[in-house]
Amino acid sequence: MKPDACSIGLFNGDQVLLIQRAYAPFLGQWTFPGGRMEPGETPLDCVKRELFEETRLLISDPIQVLVETVGEGAKSYTLAVFAAHCPMGAPVTSHEISDWDWVHVDEVQSYRTTDHLAEIVHTCAQYLGLAEVER
Repeated sequence: MKPDACSIGLFNGDQVLLIQRAYAPFLGQWTFPGGRMEPGETPLDCVKRELFEETRLLISDPIQVLVETVGEGAKSYTLAVFAAHCPMGAPVTSHEISDWDWVHVDEVQSYRTTDHLAEIVHTCAQYLGLAEVER
């Protein structure tokens, strides 16, 4: 499957950065930073651009973890999910984000998230070799 959108899980130890969407799709839901690919853009370029646009955070070596189909209503996207280590800091968020939080990986399920986010968080953590967050 060729992705048309990308997102990224940023980890600092057993904490993951979640953002709350200010607009549809996924209005009010907590998820990873990310968005739609632009014409001619690679998934890696997309995820770095979207992360910077939404949070002003820069990362150097994200790992693509999985590709999944996500959607809301009649619209669906093929989403490439990346993961990376990131120093814990305060993002400078765009208007697309209503809130953000560094969340312990075991507390993700207590947030109103996009589908399967808690499982995706654990999968990303495993790809990054974060043994302390394995199930």
